[in-house]
Amino acid sequence: MELDPHTLQQIIRRIQQQMRCPQCGKKVPVDFTSVRLAGDDFLLLQLKCETCDAFIVLHAALQGAESVHESAEQDLLSNASSSLQLNEGELNMLREGLTQSGGSFEQLFKKFGGGDKGASAADTRIV
Repeated sequence: MELDPHTLQQIIRRIQQQMRCPQCGKKVPVDFTSVRLAGDDFLLLQLKCETCDAFIVLHAALQGAESVHESAEQDLLSNASSSLQLNEGELNMLREGLTQSGGSFEQLFKKFGGGDKGASAADTRIV
């Protein structure tokens, strides 16, 4: 399973909030270097209590990992254009503009661009 650094940090922070040494009961520090192995639905951590020097091996099951894995696969299959956030009015306006421009985006941008009238993509002069 591929975890982004932000998600991994949240998991580690959650473990650190709850983790206590089984021998002395003190809090145990947990950081990125504690993670030894990451599977599809678990993490394996090696921890050391700073108070009593006890070594701890922690197997952390990731709840809800199935849904994260499925959504990641679905994201890979989605078309990037399907994620555009256009409402119906904006879409109709775009269609009308393309119709008026003969279906050419270049003509559409020239007609409705509103940018610098003298500038073009091929113009590389520094003004």
